[in-house]
Amino acid sequence: MPNQDYPFGPPVAPKRTDDRPQEMDDMGQVRLNPAWVSLEAISADAFTKGPEGAAWIYSVVEIEREIAGEKRMEPVIMLGSEKVSTLFHDPELDDLLSRMQEAQHRQAKAHPDGSAEVLTKEDIKKAIDKLGHPTITAAFTPDGKTRVQEAMMSGELHAYPSKNLVVLNDKSGRYMSVKARGEVDPQEVAAWGEEVRRLFSKHLPGVTVEFQQIKTLRPPENDVIAHFANTVLPPANPGTTTGTPRAGVDTSSHLGKANAPTTGKAARR
Repeated sequence: MPNQDYPFGPPVAPKRTDDRPQEMDDMGQVRLNPAWVSLEAISADAFTKGPEGAAWIYSVVEIEREIAGEKRMEPVIMLGSEKVSTLFHDPELDDLLSRMQEAQHRQAKAHPDGSAEVLTKEDIKKAIDKLGHPTITAAFTPDGKTRVQEAMMSGELHAYPSKNLVVLNDKSGRYMSVKARGEVDPQEVAAWGEEVRRLFSKHLPGVTVEFQQIKTLRPPENDVIAHFANTVLPPANPGTTTGTPRAGVDTSSHLGKANAPTTGKAARR
């Protein structure tokens, strides 16, 4: 099908990996991300009132919907997080831990023969973090089971409420790498990113939404931009107020608006 039919990029299957066993449950089905939600269903407060630097992931998937009596496939942006714990303010995470410890205590009283260590905040993070893009793109079979699904444009999202800023990028090894998508023209990816940025801007009126092309740039620009992004986008910890991308830096030419470089072999893995 012609590329113009895919303003968010053609759907592709995720790159296979053996280092994410936590993404599958005991039945061999895809686990749903704890923060799994569509863009149209989430409140803007999640980005404008959440922790500084909250780290999200997003993917555009096709979902069958009935429009004017006709069933058709429509693009929908799905969200989640590989660092779900960063989406909570510290008091919220502490409250969650307290309630889970209470439940653990009740279970221990009901089953005194059992033994269990006291649940910690690190235990919670281990249980809910490190679930990647396939856990937000999962589809359902007719009998209610989950399955791996193809996805279009995918990447990360970092929210900075203090700056009224949301920054998107194209960093998804599972859906945007050469192994998943093959060689792609950086200009096309820039256009896909701009389409995603527009949808977020529409859903977040009054919020500045930027798109940074990082993973799919070609050398030498990709190394420079990736280094910049990894430097100024710090690990997302609640309360962090530094590390917001600066306006006017060289990466602005790749915010889904200008032409990306077109020479050299793509250095993406």
